Amino acid sequence: MEITLDMSKGALIIAKKVFSGELTRSEGKIEINKRTGMNEGSAQDFITIFLAMMSGKVYKRTFNNVTNKFLLESIRQEFGDESYRKALNAVQQHIEYYSTLGKGNLTGLQQIINQMK
Repeated sequence: MEITLDMSKGALIIAKKVFSGELTRSEGKIEINKRTGMNEGSAQDFITIFLAMMSGKVYKRTFNNVTNKFLLESIRQEFGDESYRKALNAVQQHIEYYSTLGKGNLTGLQQIINQMK
């Protein structure tokens, strides 16, 4: 199932609750599934990616470029420049990690990062 922008918008509301400690990761993935129809595995990945972006740490799962760009724009808008820089760093680390897997490069995502820096 493709993750749509509407799904991502709904998932972000829940992921922010996980980030703030209002929900556990497990509660968050179930809630995302209920609200957006995103399967629980993808919902778990969404939360993991959002939390990694907020902390500036590498993540290993991949989402579509629309979702990645939406997350970066939302983080900048809602959390400010410092969090945005951490998120950009996390995505760059993810791109570098992915390139070591022998599955190709995330050139579209790299272009987004280059544009947004």
